[in-house]
Amino acid sequence: MKTFRFIFLLLPHLLSAHISPSSISSKKASYDGNTLLLKGSVQVEHTLGKMCSGLAHLERDSKQAPFSTIRLDRDVRIILENRGKIHCEKADFDFNALSGKLLPKQGELIHFSDLTTGPLSLSSQLAEIEFIKEDEVIKVSKIEAKEKVTVQYGNDFTLLADLVTFSNDVQPHLYATPNCLISHCEDRIQAEKVELFTDAKKAVLSSPKGNLKSSAFSNDQEVEFTCDELAWDQENQHLKLQGNVWVHDQGLGDLYCDEEIQLQQKQEGDKWILGQITAKGNTQLNYQLDADFKHLLVCHGVMRLDQQRLVLTLESPREKPIEYYHDQLKLLSDQAQMDYIQNNRTIHPQRLLLSGNVRLSSEEDNAEAQCAVADQFSYFPDDQKIILSSQESKKVLFWDAQQELSISADEVHIIRSAHGENIKGVGNVRFTFSSIENALLKKAFPFYQPKERY
Repeated sequence: MKTFRFIFLLLPHLLSAHISPSSISSKKASYDGNTLLLKGSVQVEHTLGKMCSGLAHLERDSKQAPFSTIRLDRDVRIILENRGKIHCEKADFDFNALSGKLLPKQGELIHFSDLTTGPLSLSSQLAEIEFIKEDEVIKVSKIEAKEKVTVQYGNDFTLLADLVTFSNDVQPHLYATPNCLISHCEDRIQAEKVELFTDAKKAVLSSPKGNLKSSAFSNDQEVEFTCDELAWDQENQHLKLQGNVWVHDQGLGDLYCDEEIQLQQKQEGDKWILGQITAKGNTQLNYQLDADFKHLLVCHGVMRLDQQRLVLTLESPREKPIEYYHDQLKLLSDQAQMDYIQNNRTIHPQRLLLSGNVRLSSEEDNAEAQCAVADQFSYFPDDQKIILSSQESKKVLFWDAQQELSISADEVHIIRSAHGENIKGVGNVRFTFSSIENALLKKAFPFYQPKERY
């Protein structure tokens, strides 16, 4: 059967400003003055775009009015004039209300594709559309997709959500909620809300909880995290975690920060790995160096892990020094650095260095109290060895109440073993403190009790 075509010159009263001349065709057609029914290979050229379907109803409010309603049925395909494609089973457009509804074929989904330059595509079981009218041209302004929504952005970014709203503004963006799940290569992130700015290649996630593959120290381990909000710069692969942040990396430990942690990913071959971690604000690093006791670092400035150099650095303002908890000991310092070493595929801490105004004391003031002042504190996990050292012309001062031990020396070495703790002075050593040294210790540690001189 030949295609039946309406031509503007023959039937001008059928067409409106929204439908161009020679723009309607089908195998069969009927018209009763207000309703145009098209059947078989239907094509309609509209300012919204090119519409194709198996069946179409075009209706007007009166004989003099333009067509205000278009209903399409059976394998509906629409190529939007202002970018994008739609594929569904049914489409119902009301251009007076500037709205539309879409339905899929039973067991299938509605598909939107090439919505932005990303490209961005999405699919769902239900969808509603809002239009805007500018100079007699109708454009899609908003798409609301519901139930089993899947968003595909680029080649390796997928978002699942219950409800997704796409706003086709000057800067197109997408809003999804709730029960969002983002997949990026092997990374998986759950979130309550997701806002995606497609042209800028940025995403903002609310209450995210995720796993990044892989960690800074191992291709076999994942990084887990939670926070209040995540800003994800996809183009630069930079993740900014903000508010009540927790990050777990098996090689690094558990990282807590009240303000902000930044994760920088980098590509190696076909994989993305974590290259740098930077924490700003009140930060705690709880890590497992020894099975028998705790190791906790607290920083009030900036904590930065450089995966390439295998170095963790910490800096704090002078009024809020770095805190380090080593078993029953507490240390304060201006700066800290953890050096890591790689053996085969395993990376572990080689040395922890605290420097600048180092103060060592027992966590609890009791009969077993210890205290010390030094310029540097070095801990070597493999040897379970501590070295307290001083700058030239200065001394390390170490006091142990239980052993009634006072040491003034260039260095003090403390070595743990199965037999206990071995403490010794190195260099120019004295086993008594001068009056100036006693005053210094008493000022720094109120619990310190100088040994009586006879």
